[in-house]
Amino acid sequence: MENARERDLKLGARRLPEVKLASAPGGLPAPLRPSGRVSPVLVLVDGAECDACRAWLRRLAAASAEIAEWDGRVIVVVPASPDQAVRIAADAAKHFTLLADPDHALAARLGISPPALVIADQYGEIHHAATAGDAHALPEPADIGDWLRYLAIQCPECQGEAL
Repeated sequence: MENARERDLKLGARRLPEVKLASAPGGLPAPLRPSGRVSPVLVLVDGAECDACRAWLRRLAAASAEIAEWDGRVIVVVPASPDQAVRIAADAAKHFTLLADPDHALAARLGISPPALVIADQYGEIHHAATAGDAHALPEPADIGDWLRYLAIQCPECQGEAL
């Protein structure tokens, strides 16, 4: 079965959608793409209070210094109301931006099923997407750091944009 990134490329969905989700706590609309030179790392967790997702988020939190060093910003998307999202992902809220998506709108727009991971550059272009499946097999935090390092050192000349 093809992975989410391959499917996105075939459909032409190469950018993060222009959606705003409710921040948790607070419920204020927040964009997926942070301003400035920051690469969003979207982590879509499943709706249950999932021990596997929580354990993976703790491992990711341990790598938060490397993520920040390479201009990454982790955004955890929980398919619940803002108040429920805080209860479900309380530990993640201490380290990452937490957004609520009770209608699974983001996952539907991306064409992926949670739990999943999406890494985009500062312009919102998706460079990597992976679904974890029932086994909750999300990429290792070090792999996320590698992607962010790759995105941070890209230059227009290397991509042919300067021509």
